[in-house]
Amino acid sequence: MTDPRPRRLFRIPFRKGGLRHEVDEELRFHIETRVGQLLDEGLSEEEARAEARRRFGDVERIGEEVEELTRRRERAMRSSDHWDDIGRNLAFAFRQLVRNRVFSVVSVLTVALAIAATTSIYSVVDGILLRPLPYPESDELVMVWADYTRRDVVLPDKRREWLSWPNFSDFRDQVGAVEAVSAFMGWGPTLTGSDTNAERLNGGIFSHGMFSDVLGVEPALGRGFLPGEDVPDGPALVLLGHGFWQRAFGGDPAILDQTILLNDQPHTVIGVMPAGFEPPAFLGTDAWTLMQFDDSNGGGRGSAFLRTVGRLRDGASLDLARAQGGQLGSRLEQEFPEANTDVGYNVYPLHFDMVQQASSALWILLGAVGLVLLIACVNVANLLLARGASRHGELAVRVALGASKGRVLAQLMTESLLLAFIGGALGFGLSFVGVEALLALAPDQTPLIEQVGVDGRIMGFAAAVTLAAGVFFGILPALRASGAKPASALKDAGRSGHGRRSGRLRSGLVVGQVALALMLLVGAGLLLRSFQKLQQVDLGFEPEGVLSMQMQLPPVRFPDATTRLAFFEQLEERLQAIPGVESVGSITNLPLAGQDGDTNFWVEGAAPPPQGLEPSVWLRRVTPDYFDAMGLELVGGRAFLPSDDLDATRVIVVNETLERDYFDGQAIGRRLNVNNPADPVWREVVGVVRDIKNFGIRAESRNAMYLPFAQAPTTFLFTTIRTSVEPASLMNPVRAAVADIDAGIAVANMRTMDELVSASLAADRFTASLLGGFALVALLLAVVGLYGVVSYSVTTRLPEMGVRIALGAGTDGIRRLILRWALSLASAGIAVGAIGALGVTRLMEGLLFDVPTTDVATFGVVSLIMALAAVTASLVPAVRATRVDPVQVLKSE
Repeated sequence: MTDPRPRRLFRIPFRKGGLRHEVDEELRFHIETRVGQLLDEGLSEEEARAEARRRFGDVERIGEEVEELTRRRERAMRSSDHWDDIGRNLAFAFRQLVRNRVFSVVSVLTVALAIAATTSIYSVVDGILLRPLPYPESDELVMVWADYTRRDVVLPDKRREWLSWPNFSDFRDQVGAVEAVSAFMGWGPTLTGSDTNAERLNGGIFSHGMFSDVLGVEPALGRGFLPGEDVPDGPALVLLGHGFWQRAFGGDPAILDQTILLNDQPHTVIGVMPAGFEPPAFLGTDAWTLMQFDDSNGGGRGSAFLRTVGRLRDGASLDLARAQGGQLGSRLEQEFPEANTDVGYNVYPLHFDMVQQASSALWILLGAVGLVLLIACVNVANLLLARGASRHGELAVRVALGASKGRVLAQLMTESLLLAFIGGALGFGLSFVGVEALLALAPDQTPLIEQVGVDGRIMGFAAAVTLAAGVFFGILPALRASGAKPASALKDAGRSGHGRRSGRLRSGLVVGQVALALMLLVGAGLLLRSFQKLQQVDLGFEPEGVLSMQMQLPPVRFPDATTRLAFFEQLEERLQAIPGVESVGSITNLPLAGQDGDTNFWVEGAAPPPQGLEPSVWLRRVTPDYFDAMGLELVGGRAFLPSDDLDATRVIVVNETLERDYFDGQAIGRRLNVNNPADPVWREVVGVVRDIKNFGIRAESRNAMYLPFAQAPTTFLFTTIRTSVEPASLMNPVRAAVADIDAGIAVANMRTMDELVSASLAADRFTASLLGGFALVALLLAVVGLYGVVSYSVTTRLPEMGVRIALGAGTDGIRRLILRWALSLASAGIAVGAIGALGVTRLMEGLLFDVPTTDVATFGVVSLIMALAAVTASLVPAVRATRVDPVQVLKSE
């Protein structure tokens, strides 16, 4: 019998209405019906309900699932609506850009050029300053230098002087914060014995552990140097650079354990380093050999010729390494006062040490290109404001038809972002060309330049900058345009009221553009003046018409003074016979090359200096005709003669600085000693020559001495050739002359002295050229922005101009009115920019030479240029304003 009472499987509260409520009611009906049927069939109520559950399921669970499905459907619908909105906005924005082609092209190109310039400069900054060094755990690598800041000597950088072998050994053995440390020096061996002419290689000599322990890099082929191979008279071993291995030996793996001749000495090839491997300090990638020094042959503590790289121990800090180095330096001062008085250790992060000279210029260039990007954004913002003013009525109608302010704002921001990303994509493509151009312009010795390139990391930066730029130049015009009120807009339809209301904002943006452009122009002007002064520096010699080259004689075949003198005498004689050659001379190190070669000296009859504080002197060996070949003027006494040989009286030539500082201007006939004071060799001063620039054009001249090569012959010399023809035209005849004398001697670094001078100015030229280019772009953008504002203002003020002309105003008065207003904007920008430049240019102080950061002439000239540019930009709108037909204008109103 059917139970007439209503039965419910579950009693749960349901929402009224909704899908879940409907499903619950339907399920409840079927469940109750089935329970009744089962009860009629004789099942107990418990059995009937259990059977109903198995058949129809758990109503609560099903209800929850239905509710979750409902929520998902609603979210999907909202998401679909959202993407539909974005799609519609993008489609409409694209149609707007196509419809306004001139506006779109100008805006896209402006953004593209700014993004390209910014991305290109950032690529260089990222590759050199921001990326880690290409070694494992490179943040643990440090550079160790001798610190001479407490010593009263003239040095290029007293914080970063080279170490002697004993001082390096003590640091290696006694500074526990540094786990591994290795010394290195340059090496330029001559490869002989191949089918080609002798070749000068670039490489280095390292103490044990440089590759494996310090840099953490193993050979790609073969093995590295092993402990016990770094002893004096140890095996002659060599590691090859990957590029040299490919070039010289065709990448043949059979080169391992083979013998090659370097400086006429057999060296066994034990390995090949990985492709792209470069050790610190740009020693090249051709070949490396092992330093085999100890206390018996490493020189004394006063013989500093080593640079040093180390790796911090796990858990050790840079401060701990510096503290331990300071303690060691203090102990060595006490133990070895003759060489270590006022000498300590400096420890720097390797990356910082490598890039510190380039970092200031690169950060300034990145800041400058950032200003260009900002000016470009302001320019596009002004264009958008003008376009927004023309669309004011359209947007007001949309609002009147029901579009929300947020909807309008979203549409306008979509248009701005579409502009930005089209320009950004084009700019990113152009950045590949920009980076290649920067690499071509960069000085040869720019550190870590091989790490510069455009990759995913740079793409991410370009995308982020593009997004930021789109938001920056789009948000203000969008906010202003989206706030259109239907009543006022429709009332002002066809009138210029809204344009006048937006005039202040656009004028303010132009003032900002002018100010930013002026700051860049001032910076560029200061650098250009500095570069001009560097070019006018008196070098002390005449580089025009001089060809130079370097040669190194293998000690095996030229072991003594006789053989060395014979070779260079024969060389100069053969070179002198080449048509167009006027004079030939040689020196151990060329000026401006920045190569050191200091020694201590003592003046005869003078009070001996305190031990360890002896004056130092820049010492060079020269052949008799070197002064003539280099155009180095003799200001007193005589030059060296061929008779100043080993059998003659020891003589010396000094420069003006040394004569002034140590001989009161009367050096001729006085004597000096540059040997051990315990065993002096007195040399008579026979001549005085002009000071020259050696450590770069910026560096002050230092004490300098010249010895006759015949009295102190070495195995290497730079030969200088003064010509009456174009020096580069003699390169092949000079190479042929050397080969005729000895085919086993390689000619290296052949270049004109003009090229050497130019190379010494490369960093200044690079910075000044780029900053000057950015400043010109900024000036152009500012002029375009000013022109746009003035032109738009003239358009909106045409009724006013028509009334003025109708009332008798002359054309000159109208032009003056427009020009005066444009100049007021420019003057405000110039004033703001000048104040900003006073602060910003202080950051450039280290880049300037003989030019103050507040140089009045530069500020004045730049301000005048900006004012003239403002007048030029305003002329066309001013003339257009005078050609208004009053009748037509008043009719249109």
